[in-house]
Amino acid sequence: MTVQSGAQLRSGSDRSQIPAIGSLNWRVIVLASLGAGLEFYDFIIYGIFAQYIAAAFFPAQDPLVALISVFAIYAVGYLSRPLGGLVFSHIGDRRGRRLSFMASLLIMTGATLAMAVTPGYAALGIAAPILFTALRFIQGFAVGGEMPGAITYVAEMAPRRAGLACGIVVFFVNTGVFLGTSVSVALHEVLSPAAMGDYGWRIAFAVGGLLGVVSLLLRRALQESPAFRAMAKAPARIPALEIFRRFPGALIVGISVGAVVQTYNSLVFVALAPYLSTALGYDPTTVAVAINLAVGLLSIGILVIGFVSDSFPRRHLHRFGAFAIALGAYPAYQAMVGHSVNITLLIAAIGLVGIFANGTFAALLADLFPTEVRFSGVALAYNITAAVFGGFTALITAWLLAITGDKAAPGIFLAVVAALSVVVGLGHRHYAERAARIG
Repeated sequence: MTVQSGAQLRSGSDRSQIPAIGSLNWRVIVLASLGAGLEFYDFIIYGIFAQYIAAAFFPAQDPLVALISVFAIYAVGYLSRPLGGLVFSHIGDRRGRRLSFMASLLIMTGATLAMAVTPGYAALGIAAPILFTALRFIQGFAVGGEMPGAITYVAEMAPRRAGLACGIVVFFVNTGVFLGTSVSVALHEVLSPAAMGDYGWRIAFAVGGLLGVVSLLLRRALQESPAFRAMAKAPARIPALEIFRRFPGALIVGISVGAVVQTYNSLVFVALAPYLSTALGYDPTTVAVAINLAVGLLSIGILVIGFVSDSFPRRHLHRFGAFAIALGAYPAYQAMVGHSVNITLLIAAIGLVGIFANGTFAALLADLFPTEVRFSGVALAYNITAAVFGGFTALITAWLLAITGDKAAPGIFLAVVAALSVVVGLGHRHYAERAARIG
């Protein structure tokens, strides 16, 4: 494929040579995506079982203090992601995507299994929370390399179907989150509260670790991407520095593309359930069912949009989704506050609106950077966005609620981020075509 046609395919201006779906190497794409899903399962179960971890590792007279401590450690996992992204992307751009892939999954698997068996405060004293915090840091470190690596790898393995291939990665990430919630439901069904506190939560970590071992064994069959093999003799010396020196505009656009996704996901799938049940008085069971429905719709929709984005410029699909979120976020929160709309239907609609940005952002990131620094560019854009918007959205929206007194204030923040994503994202075509010319 020439540089000319590569540029056209990535920018969405020429889809005449798109291969049939059946010709894709599904085994390779699924194996690459599976690790991302498992790593996010491992990452998310910390938050799901926070109350049990707090009791085991952060004993305090005030349970609220213990819970605050455990969520502070939850944030550590987000803050370590950019560092992990730098390290693994450097390996990926210098030594190969496959090596980085295997290393990040191996580290995550080891950390998760260690968390499953680490003795609590009663056995180790202050060493227990210190050790658990270190393991959480390592988890975030590994995730920082896994998702950008999966995006980079599948985009290079299926360049003419990059939208669908990257959509599969995001689908598996959502599946990992869904698996975490499902394991939680299953454990709570069969174990008593006392058993959950003693060892039940450890089972969830052990499941993640064992699935990671299986994924490692399966991933050994993965080959290096053709794009990396083509440039392996002349890799960038320090890829991350090259991003800041030669591609700062592309990095800024990449951050804007991901910002609306991270903010949307943080508010809808992390903060929405406690917000609706605690602050607005909705029935928790109804809320849980509604959010699970939205997750299901979003996951299926991501695959559909990924497929469509290989035939229609994906930047336009993302822009439409971000614009719809900017217009609808505040009215949606006002409807929640006023109990004026059926909450299940409203959250389902929110899930459907999210498919456009969620289903295209990964491929859009891969489009922005040439092969020699693609992994590093994707990792920097993705992890900076995750740390800032994934790590601090809940804090920012809580602050807005406090200073405005408006219970719909989270919608203001989401609308502002989405609007900025639309405006800054207008530069995507320029940087994507530049990256395609370079190769």
